[in-house]
Amino acid sequence: MSSFDNADALLQRGLKLSHLRLLEALSESSQISDAARRLGIAQPAASRLLGEIERIVGRPVHERTGRACC
Repeated sequence: MSSFDNADALLQRGLKLSHLRLLEALSESSQISDAARRLGIAQPAASRLLGEIERIVGRPVHERTGRACC
């Protein structure tokens, strides 16, 4: 199976440009709130998109950590 076949499968499962934009923003800043700000969306919307991505690919794609303290 080629990488194009994999990409086609992800598109058929619902991967959208907004998902890819979030992944790009997360690659530049590991914090979901920073990625959301960069994209001009609310943090809950970014978290929802991340959950959709993980459902589509079938595994976690971003390590979630708790809030930073102090």
